[in-house]
Amino acid sequence: MSVFLRWGVFGILGVAALMYAYNASKRLAESHSTRPRVAAVQPAEEPAEDEAADAGEAAAPVPAPAEPVRAAPAHCETELVVAQHALDLKQAGEPLDRVLRMREISWEEVPARRERLEEVATRWYGYEGSFQPAALRVAVINDCQRSAPAP
Repeated sequence: MSVFLRWGVFGILGVAALMYAYNASKRLAESHSTRPRVAAVQPAEEPAEDEAADAGEAAAPVPAPAEPVRAAPAHCETELVVAQHALDLKQAGEPLDRVLRMREISWEEVPARRERLEEVATRWYGYEGSFQPAALRVAVINDCQRSAPAP
């Protein structure tokens, strides 16, 4: 086999590998973009009135929330998502470097904002125990608003 034929085969294989990697990364980016950023909380299904009457229990009225949920600034909502992901990944046993490579942090273009998100993820990754969603939301948004405004 001549040298030219060998290098030609290696060149063709190299180009094919680059095309495969490019297409795979494009498909991966498409699949990430179709995923919702924040998982929606599904309300618990209430039993039908017939089922409650059959069980002999009266349906209890649903208490109104003590304080309506206020809309937070977008940068605080992002910090809330990062904190929730950090807690979830900690519970799943994932390492901290995987937490710091999450999409909300790694795709942030502003360096100061990326550092703030890394700080939030590291802080919440370090907490032990579980948090109620409402308590987590209040804590993260209060911390976000106390810190410097979004860069």
